Amino acid sequence: MRKRSELFFNLFLLPIDFAAMLAAFVVAYAIRVKIDARPVAYPLGIEFFLQIFLLIIPVIILIFALTGLYNLSSIRGRLQEAGKIFVAVSGGLMFMIMVDFFSISPIFPSKSIPFYAYGISLVTVTLGRQIVRSLQRALFRRGIGTYRVVVVGSGPIAANVVNGLKDTRTSGYQIVGAIDSAKGSQKRMGKIRVDRNLTNLVNRLGGVEFDEIIQADSSLAQEEILELVTFASNHHLTYRFVPNQLGIYATHSTISTMAGMPMVEIKRTPLDGWGRIVKRAFDLTASGLALIILTPLFTVIGLIIKLIDPGPVFYKHKRLSREGKYINVYKFRTMKAKYCTGPGFTGKSDAEVFADLGKPELTQEFDKQQKLKDDPRVSPVGRFLRRTSLDELAQLFNVVKGDLSLVGPRPIVQAELDRYGTQQSKLLSLRPGVTGWWQISGRSDIDYDERVKLDMYYVENWSFWLDIKIILRTVVVLIAGRGAY
Repeated sequence: MRKRSELFFNLFLLPIDFAAMLAAFVVAYAIRVKIDARPVAYPLGIEFFLQIFLLIIPVIILIFALTGLYNLSSIRGRLQEAGKIFVAVSGGLMFMIMVDFFSISPIFPSKSIPFYAYGISLVTVTLGRQIVRSLQRALFRRGIGTYRVVVVGSGPIAANVVNGLKDTRTSGYQIVGAIDSAKGSQKRMGKIRVDRNLTNLVNRLGGVEFDEIIQADSSLAQEEILELVTFASNHHLTYRFVPNQLGIYATHSTISTMAGMPMVEIKRTPLDGWGRIVKRAFDLTASGLALIILTPLFTVIGLIIKLIDPGPVFYKHKRLSREGKYINVYKFRTMKAKYCTGPGFTGKSDAEVFADLGKPELTQEFDKQQKLKDDPRVSPVGRFLRRTSLDELAQLFNVVKGDLSLVGPRPIVQAELDRYGTQQSKLLSLRPGVTGWWQISGRSDIDYDERVKLDMYYVENWSFWLDIKIILRTVVVLIAGRGAY
């Protein structure tokens, strides 16, 4: 799993690159307009020049992003990063020249300014990133933000990996052990402690005290390799391997260079790294705006609930969120207060409430689907709120808090987790959502096994545009009122 410090440093590169490009163009302007004695073709003031630049800089930053300068691995390889900087700055320059060409009014006092800025920005952007790299390495020396790694294998490839990563101050990796059952493996690995299997290593470390597994060359059987892959997925660990092994598992993978050799990383979900940041930024923006707009509606719903059936306006239900964290999911209360379960109400279980109602047979249906088609506990206003899904609007507060996402798998209770089998860790790798594939694919009309498949499809195929598509289709489903009860 990505270290938060690495995400922070990649996010920190945005203002650094912005400042570097701004400095380059200001210096270029000063050289040509203030220092150079030659007259300029268009006597534009620095204020106008900066206004134009500030409008264009977001596009240049986007070019940087498309070039891969904000990928989580880009901060590690100097030559690779230098090549990306050259391509990105060149692309930014070409964009500004195109804007100047098609603009009715000139945006540069002199045609030489963008070319001065081009050379200067190559230096400033590289320098800015070197400063970030130095800060990160300073933290590495203090053990902050480093990745604890287990190497699988003890042959020449494994030795190369260890040799390439041995300096924690520059690589950011700390090798905590190796796994191999081959004869002489401990001798070949030197000071790196080698365990014969995963169980022995975990017991020696006193638990899962590492962040990555790197598969090199080992004598482990195929079944043991499969166990390692499953273990990494279940414990939210990054899994990499040297190409020529495990190609079958590379469906969701990225290829990069580490320790001087190509390395494949198996991705658990596209929401690793920047995907998570983009999704969270969208959640905060959209849910914040929605809460502002919907405040009058929330007030009316709350007053109606209070007047018709006095009691709490909101109902909190304990659910599982990212990495198995327990959260309280908010909904507008739809049940009569005397039938509500959980803290602040009767304290009875669902089965006990059904027994009090003289309908114990409903327990079986509820345990199977976690819902009832005709729930006698629901109040008249509650039926309307459920049918229109207005009761779920209260979950926007959960989105702002960071408990939920606008789009994601269903928020489930602990008892439902077993239904996901070996996919449990994948489900818990991201926040559940207010809406999702299950919401737009029949909602309560589909059976539970189908809901599980829809949740797993979303986790494995997330994209920003998929979220937009689901939100738009959710609006259509809610207007049509399909599948709710």
